[in-house]
Amino acid sequence: MLDHHNGRAVRSASSGLAQRCLAKARDHRAAGRSERARASLSRVLGEEPNHPEAHYELGQLLAATAPEKAITHFVTALRGAPEKPAHWIALASALLAADRLPDARAILERYKAQNFGPEARALTKAFIDRTLTAAQGRYDLGKWKDAEALLDLIILLDDQHSHATYLAGAVAARTNRLELAFDLISIALLREPQNALFFTGLSTVLTHRGDHDGAISALEKALEIDGDLAMAHANISGVYQRRFRFGEALRHAERAIALDANNAGAYSNRGSALLALGRLGEAVDAFDRALALDPSKLFVASNRLFAKLYSADIPPEDYTADALAYGRRFADPLLRRRPFANDRDPDRPLRVGFVSGDLCNHALVRFFEPYLRAVDREHFTAFAYMTHASEDSVSDRLRPLFHAWHNISGLDDDEAADLIERDRIDILVDLSGHSAGNRLFVFARKPAPIQVSWIGHPATTGLTAIDYRFCDAVTDPPGLTEALHSERLWRLPRVVGTYEGPDDLPPVRGRAPFEDAGYVTFGCFNRLTKISDEALQTWARIMSAVPDARLFMVVGDIDNPDVRRAVDDRLAAAGMPLDRIIYQGRVNSGYYDLYHHVDVALDPYPYNGGTTSFDTLSMGVPIVALRGRHAVARHGVLVLTAIGLPDLIADDADSYVAIAQDLCRDLDRLRSIRHGLRERMRSSPLMDHCGLARDVGDAFRGMWRTWLSESGV
Repeated sequence: MLDHHNGRAVRSASSGLAQRCLAKARDHRAAGRSERARASLSRVLGEEPNHPEAHYELGQLLAATAPEKAITHFVTALRGAPEKPAHWIALASALLAADRLPDARAILERYKAQNFGPEARALTKAFIDRTLTAAQGRYDLGKWKDAEALLDLIILLDDQHSHATYLAGAVAARTNRLELAFDLISIALLREPQNALFFTGLSTVLTHRGDHDGAISALEKALEIDGDLAMAHANISGVYQRRFRFGEALRHAERAIALDANNAGAYSNRGSALLALGRLGEAVDAFDRALALDPSKLFVASNRLFAKLYSADIPPEDYTADALAYGRRFADPLLRRRPFANDRDPDRPLRVGFVSGDLCNHALVRFFEPYLRAVDREHFTAFAYMTHASEDSVSDRLRPLFHAWHNISGLDDDEAADLIERDRIDILVDLSGHSAGNRLFVFARKPAPIQVSWIGHPATTGLTAIDYRFCDAVTDPPGLTEALHSERLWRLPRVVGTYEGPDDLPPVRGRAPFEDAGYVTFGCFNRLTKISDEALQTWARIMSAVPDARLFMVVGDIDNPDVRRAVDDRLAAAGMPLDRIIYQGRVNSGYYDLYHHVDVALDPYPYNGGTTSFDTLSMGVPIVALRGRHAVARHGVLVLTAIGLPDLIADDADSYVAIAQDLCRDLDRLRSIRHGLRERMRSSPLMDHCGLARDVGDAFRGMWRTWLSESGV
């Protein structure tokens, strides 16, 4: 009995010592005295090697720096005292820190099954809050899968957690699961119908689905709930631009900036709105500010590069310098150096991949689809890599023209590059350049032996990983523009691209407009972005030289009083007679009928018309163009040369004015030029799709053999 009593006394003394040492260890840990805490815990474990609380405290000491070691201690703690919720949560947290997510989930499933009472609520909430913060961080870094896995743990513990459900929807949107994204964000809104942030997220999903009106409605609801939500103002600015509502876009971007001076997205959207309104210097400044706030927004850097291409005040050498700097800073470090496994046979069919976000209802298709239909499929196999989540009926029409169609919008750049490598692509073609939806950083990783820039961008990308840029001898005369490129120029023998008008193109006007109006009407259907102040000043000289002439301009959002005032001010400053300007807003139908109002089109400069020039000529309207010294300033030269009208090309502003004036003086000549202009287009290299397919095929074969030679095969 005495021995038994003495044993209890020893155990009691031991237990008392353990509690005192544990208390000291907790105090030391709280005060950051890790070594002293470990010393106190060692005393406990010296007496009781499996003491649960001592192992729990040791695990807490190790959790931040050595989670794998901490796991061992938390496992021992949990085995010894499974009734303590803290032991479960600590083990799950350490497993997450050690990137053992499946094990963490298994522990949390067992934890949930314990049905702990109120004592566990604070622990569970703290774990959820930490995990949500971590998930948001992964989301902000573009690590969608990691974010989704963490959100899954939160929803496991609390399937009513609104914010986790919302963020899971945002992840789904980013990974091209738009229906799931819509459902999850809608569920979050059902739980919190007055959450302005959730409506803002819903607008993003609707935008990706192409439902811009729905996106605007969602954002209007967000602003109704919280009129000071900077993110909602910034986002509605972006959507308004897609609807050509540039005045409202600019107003909301500036409101977002007033609410949050550090909102990089707001500055970016302000820059885009200013760019659309032709205020290029201010646009560049806004893009600079956006990049200063968030250098990771590389699409802003691309927008900034485009703004420089449009500007008459910025020489092409400056654009090139910026593009090369962009490539060196962001793209070159991503290059993957590894041998290609492609079959080296010089004559075998080549596998050609095309990367674009515009394989849908977009102007690009009018140039790319006719080529694609004419491709020699005996010698070339085409693969599509669509970069935009939203596909449409045009996408459905294009899909059968490819051997395989991949939507890579939900893949990160490494995953997309891996897919292209697995497809054993020989030649990878970029159809976007720095335009919206580009995936230049897939190209930066060099997933194909040969990489080419074509159609989508009229200048260098700045990426050394892109080997060639397709061009022609008119837009890029030999010896003139090589220094403006990081790519090697591969000149196609006739034109760099061919055009196909819509099936329902209306007939050319039988009588020239001047025959009914009694005066000549000049016209410009290009965006204000392309129309420099220098071009406006030249056009003002034309209007002065032809005093009864009118100028017909298509201007987006011109019915907005602020836009109208800004455009009037800009034209007046250039010397334009505002009483002879005819404004026309952008239209959703009847666009081609607008050409029936115009006798002669004036090509903007330095950034010439693109698709618009082909449309204009196809509608029987001649163009007056100015010859520039780099590709974007020579597209007018290309189309007029191709259709046999080089006498409409000016070498300087004076001759530009003279050509336009002479057309007004010699109306018989103007009638003659207009007559049969559509037929000129159809019979020219500009619409010889089979010829272009042969030229491009020869180029691809030449590139392939060059690569084989240069790689020592």
